[in-house]
Amino acid sequence: MEIIDAQVHVNRLVREWQTTDADAVLLAATTSMDAVGINTVLIAESHGYDAQMRPLVSQVLPNGAVRAGVPFSKRAVEHFPERFGYLFRIDATDPELERLVGDVRTNPGALCMRTIPLPQTGELDRFAAGEYEPLFAAAERHGVPIFIALPKRLETLVSYLRKFPKLWVILDHCGVGVAPPPHGEVPPQLSQLVTLTLAERDAELDHVMQLAQYPNLALKWCHAPARLSAEGYPYRDAVQRLGRVIQAFGPERVMWASDFTESRPDQTWAQSLHYVRYSDLLTETQKEWLLGKSIRHVLDWPRV
Repeated sequence: MEIIDAQVHVNRLVREWQTTDADAVLLAATTSMDAVGINTVLIAESHGYDAQMRPLVSQVLPNGAVRAGVPFSKRAVEHFPERFGYLFRIDATDPELERLVGDVRTNPGALCMRTIPLPQTGELDRFAAGEYEPLFAAAERHGVPIFIALPKRLETLVSYLRKFPKLWVILDHCGVGVAPPPHGEVPPQLSQLVTLTLAERDAELDHVMQLAQYPNLALKWCHAPARLSAEGYPYRDAVQRLGRVIQAFGPERVMWASDFTESRPDQTWAQSLHYVRYSDLLTETQKEWLLGKSIRHVLDWPRV
């Protein structure tokens, strides 16, 4: 069975990632992947945010739009094309939006985009007002799937799903709000995306499953142990919820991800995979889709 992790900030894998040579990080990544049993990873390169919630390692344009760089992702694909793919983040207000979106898949290993409309910056309100339609329209024209994080505002996605039926949209992190952490504080960029109780997150998951009626929507099953489980490993209650999600979407529209650099305070990389891989509550066919086939299908990701 091919196993693909649909989200890891691989550039942040090691403790001193800001100052560690990229090749050393890649060696740590591939060694860890081999140990855990992961064949391939979709890199979501992230260097953090500045005080204005703008991605670091980026260029700020005169109109305020931000172009985030992906130097680590490009190096990863150059050295290990069979083991990594990556995504771009393209600002919906970029004056060269059409060209940038059209160029995404001309880059080796580049497969898709990701957008996170943050409430603190007004982006979420602009998304709700339809101001991301040019981005989605360009993505549909050029066949570039979009991952999107929209906890607590799922209703704002419906008009986009209806207007762009040929565009694959993948809802991040089970589509539910962030759980209060058992230790530490919620990062600033997530502070307004917290849903306090498991019962409330369950209600949000019900809303996610209602959106399964739109055939161009897929779901990234990620952070479920933290957000949708009241148990320890192997999180059987989360897998039971996953079974309901599969009934709603079908396994071909649900993809597993660990987001390991963010989830590792709560579980190891192996645990984040094995609770799905070795669950007796899922069939082998369901696992094959969840753990590899669905992301190949949705992103039109060919094997190297």
